[in-house]
Amino acid sequence: MASVYRKLAICGGEGGKEWDDDVYEGVRQVYVGQDRSRITYIKFDYVKVDGEVVTREYGTQGQHTDEFVVVQHPDEYIIAVEGSYKKVGLLGTDVITSLLFKTSKGRKSPRFGSNLLGLGNGTKFEFEDQGKKIVGFHGRAGDALDALGVYIALDSVTTSLFPVYKLDAQGGTEGRVWDDGSYDAVKTVRIGQDAHRITYLEFEYDKGGKSEKLHHGEKGGTLSEFVLDFPDEYIKSVEATYDKPNLFQHTVITSLTFQTSKGRASSFGYTKGKKFVLEQKDRRLVGFHGKEGDAVDAIGAYFAPITAPTPVIPAKKLPSVGGNGGVAWDDGVYDGVRKIYVGQGNDGVSFVKFEYTKGTDLVSGDEHGKATILGAEEFVLEDGEYLTALVGYFDKIYGVDEPIVISLQFKTNKRESSPFGMDSGEKFTLGEDGYKIVGFHGQASDVIHSVGVTIVPITTTE
Repeated sequence: MASVYRKLAICGGEGGKEWDDDVYEGVRQVYVGQDRSRITYIKFDYVKVDGEVVTREYGTQGQHTDEFVVVQHPDEYIIAVEGSYKKVGLLGTDVITSLLFKTSKGRKSPRFGSNLLGLGNGTKFEFEDQGKKIVGFHGRAGDALDALGVYIALDSVTTSLFPVYKLDAQGGTEGRVWDDGSYDAVKTVRIGQDAHRITYLEFEYDKGGKSEKLHHGEKGGTLSEFVLDFPDEYIKSVEATYDKPNLFQHTVITSLTFQTSKGRASSFGYTKGKKFVLEQKDRRLVGFHGKEGDAVDAIGAYFAPITAPTPVIPAKKLPSVGGNGGVAWDDGVYDGVRKIYVGQGNDGVSFVKFEYTKGTDLVSGDEHGKATILGAEEFVLEDGEYLTALVGYFDKIYGVDEPIVISLQFKTNKRESSPFGMDSGEKFTLGEDGYKIVGFHGQASDVIHSVGVTIVPITTTE
């Protein structure tokens, strides 16, 4: 049975860039930086099932950073996070102004960012679910921490290879709670609407080849149907809005837009009110939950792996080459690479991003390093083309403690890219005969310090 993780929606502002750490075995240590009015920086040391420590950091690290060691006793873990957010500056957006962490052993961290200017910290929030284990974080950040959310393990404290994510329902707070649970797939959605709101939802699910229909709200008004090309198409995301229409007592869902794996988008209702999106990267929607009355008050969703667990070709991770600076990153393993972005700085490679293929989907990897005013160059692979080797140079440059990657060049089964950067320093080549590159990893700060690849055997069909 797959582990189920509850994903609590973020609290805070809408500034900065969205980030999502996903789930781990647990959190070992938290580092928090602050200035006189806000939380400017946060870093997490996560522990994977095999004991490997993974570090993720966001915001801007200043001179004042404190740490909280989570694991001081056997079976100790974070069970709650308290905090606050408010607008900072005359034209500012909401940012996180304080944080406090609680553990399963009754310990508390310092209250980071507590009233540094003698002012109130703003709107309070708390993440907790009856003492269950917090196993990951997500949020938004720019030059400070704009917003924060958490992942909570509902039925297991051990990460699963095939986890199911339960994204909290958003919208109104009234109405009866309903929860369809998770299925193998969603086959059809029927939507009822009146002149102001979504009044009715009916879902046809698939479970082991059998169909099951469940409905919520009250049927009436205009009824529409959205049919997926089952089993070859699935819902990737749902964008929704909610509002309190005139003459109505409660806040309700006013619009829904379904995005599918085949690039289709279907919208229902009236886009009015506050927007939210139900989406989990590289996952498919397999169930819904929410609140209902004489309309649909709120809606949330379950997400599961894109395909059912099947035997996979064993991947081999080749160690990264270069310097030991910055923070470690790993994009994971995919079916192939479709597009590569490389940004250059004054002395070497400052930025990389990769777009991968997974089945019929394109998956955008995270950005690594920091883009400069020079922008980024692209290398796009054609259908039937795959990466066979990565060639580059790394060297020590003035003003940077650790060596950085100076240039990169990509080789495929059909051609070679132009070199991105200068050929200077120590040369390296990553790749093996009979294998193709299906993932990248390395270390980065404002530059790319090192890069490595993950490879799999080339099959006879390629």
